[in-house]
Amino acid sequence: MKKIIQTVGIAAAVLILMTACGGTAQQLAAPAESTPLSYTEAGTPEREEILSAAETFAETFAPAVCAGRRGENVALSPVSVYSALSLAAICAGGETQTELLSALGMSLDALKADFPVFYRGLNAEYRSNANSLSGKLTLGNSIWVQSGLPVKQNCLDVLSEKFFCYSYSADFAGDNGGANKSVRNFVKEQTNGIIDRDFKLGEHTLFALISSLYLKDVWNEYGREIPLTPEPYSFTQGDGSETSLSLMQGYYEQGRAFDGGNFTSFYAETRHGYRLQFMVPKAGVAAEEIFTRDNLAALKDADYRPDDEENKIHYNTRCLFPAFEAGFDGDVKEILRGMGVERLFRNPDLEEDGCSFFTLTDGSAYVEQVRHVAELKVDRRGIEGAAVTVLPAAGAAGPDGWETVNEDFVVDRAFAFVLTDRYGTTLFSGTVNFV
Repeated sequence: MKKIIQTVGIAAAVLILMTACGGTAQQLAAPAESTPLSYTEAGTPEREEILSAAETFAETFAPAVCAGRRGENVALSPVSVYSALSLAAICAGGETQTELLSALGMSLDALKADFPVFYRGLNAEYRSNANSLSGKLTLGNSIWVQSGLPVKQNCLDVLSEKFFCYSYSADFAGDNGGANKSVRNFVKEQTNGIIDRDFKLGEHTLFALISSLYLKDVWNEYGREIPLTPEPYSFTQGDGSETSLSLMQGYYEQGRAFDGGNFTSFYAETRHGYRLQFMVPKAGVAAEEIFTRDNLAALKDADYRPDDEENKIHYNTRCLFPAFEAGFDGDVKEILRGMGVERLFRNPDLEEDGCSFFTLTDGSAYVEQVRHVAELKVDRRGIEGAAVTVLPAAGAAGPDGWETVNEDFVVDRAFAFVLTDRYGTTLFSGTVNFV
């Protein structure tokens, strides 16, 4: 009998690591302890290697998904999918593992060596002068195994020590409702209630993987609302209609807009350095047309430098941008197939492929779907976003003799965006057609 492997990955706006999750699940193992990434570790070759691979994945994955959602507000979390597929690669074997590693852009040894520093760079906590929590970023992993399935201790150890992964046992076959309740409560708590869904993992589920990313930050130290423009702007939406609204006023940053050919770009930055880069299409161009692999790659090297040496002008720029919400809920299996992941969905024979995690004695296993759910909210206080992948300040003056120019970068039409951490890792990206 063929069995379904359901793999779950989550990127969430809020994460609270759990020791109990309701329902009928039992904890098998806890993640190894980790420490925050130090400044000197941020630029190590190991971290640069996996960051480059994760960004290449993001530049391919996100535009491919958005291409099928023209005219919508779409937010995705490529890093959550990348983390979930990393767990899948560790649990797979043979050609299935080879395909997953190719899509991840990593060798098995490199993935095991590099993921710990990648994980630690996606975990940070920030406090205000009053010592109250003002921002947090956390990546968390977990695996859910069918009760009674023989698991291999060496893989449990690798998941714990290298991928900081919780392991749970749940009876999807005998108590499907209780097992799904455990998963639902786990996801709900990780996302601070933002994602509260029954994922309906079936009775034949062998195991599920959850990779969670928590992100929340404010624009300024005390979380005060940033001001609105005194007069409204006309915003051109994705269908060509116009709406009148006041835009949020970001803070001046030393820099000037980047011209990417068919789009221009600048950014608003949160209190703790999370950068929301806006990609505004030029006249006659749709948001989805600029949200391409090539443009995202160009955006990584965008020149926002403030100084015009030839004309001796120092630029300060601020974004005027709308509050918005964007999201996604769909199966991205076909997108991953287009990225070379095939055997995971073709009922691979585990006896042929091998599996490093569990022992299967009565047939084949396969992944039925890769469901990705994401939500992102940007408002006057800050940013908050959650995603689930179910696989079921004024600028300084210029030098003497230079002119200082303050400019506004106005986001007044349907746009694309990329939200990165202070190291340039893409946490969320997508398109916004309506506000």
